[in-house]
Amino acid sequence: MSLNILKLDSYIDKSLTKARNDYSDFNTNYILSIQISLDGFSFCITDEERNKHVALENYAIQEINDYEELSKELGNLLDSLDIIKRRFNRVNVLFEGNKAALIPFPLFDENATEHYLKFNHKVEQGEEILFDKLGTLQAYNIFAVPIFIKDLVKSKFINYQIIHFSSSLIECLLIKYKNQDITNKVFVNVRHKYLDIVIIEGSKLVFFNSFKYKTQEDFIYFLIYALEQLKLNPENIDLVLLGEIDKSSRYYEIVFKYIRNIEFIDRNDFFNYSYVLDEVASNYLYNLLNVSTCEL
Repeated sequence: MSLNILKLDSYIDKSLTKARNDYSDFNTNYILSIQISLDGFSFCITDEERNKHVALENYAIQEINDYEELSKELGNLLDSLDIIKRRFNRVNVLFEGNKAALIPFPLFDENATEHYLKFNHKVEQGEEILFDKLGTLQAYNIFAVPIFIKDLVKSKFINYQIIHFSSSLIECLLIKYKNQDITNKVFVNVRHKYLDIVIIEGSKLVFFNSFKYKTQEDFIYFLIYALEQLKLNPENIDLVLLGEIDKSSRYYEIVFKYIRNIEFIDRNDFFNYSYVLDEVASNYLYNLLNVSTCEL
């Protein structure tokens, strides 16, 4: 494995390793979901017939600053992973890019996607514009994906779809809480260098944004800033944490100084979970594990 790629976690159900050479059993019943960013790669495998997560791996990517180099490194990694050298029923590819824009259904024109995105982002040569249809939100999410990443996915998989990570995150939360009239509930998805803040009132999305942080102070500043924009009192909200954070984290530590009502999101009971995932926290890689519940 490349010195730039470090395996952080690996949870593989023994049933997959036993069936490794029996591709006929593996062809129709399994979904592969992967997540790609400049600083990380992860994947999970879901047994669609039993609605059960049976594998999860997470990797850190270091000292890679462009998508051409990333695609080469990931190509080598994918070639080395026997467990995903199979035909899957479906492949979901979550791309963690920073260029995205939500457009309500009534305002959307498929021929104007580049125009929409250029309002807030610079679309560069070597990027292709894609969009997701978010049925629960009643909006489209337009985003840019590097051609190098799209070509990599196309060369390795069939029956794939490339999804912006925020599409999955928003839809998963709206679906999970659609029958609950929630108020003053704030969701924070923690990634390696970014935090994503989602605020839902009733069954509607009222706020979504991603912020890049380096320090504890950055982290809490952006969170409090978002609350102030919506006139939410930190003393009165329920904060729900997802992603790469636990109680030992210094980011949890500083959040607890300002917000008392904090919880970690519980597992989605739509799925069953292999015994190998018993030790995995309910919030860890939540977006990846739940992308297949979203009708994107």
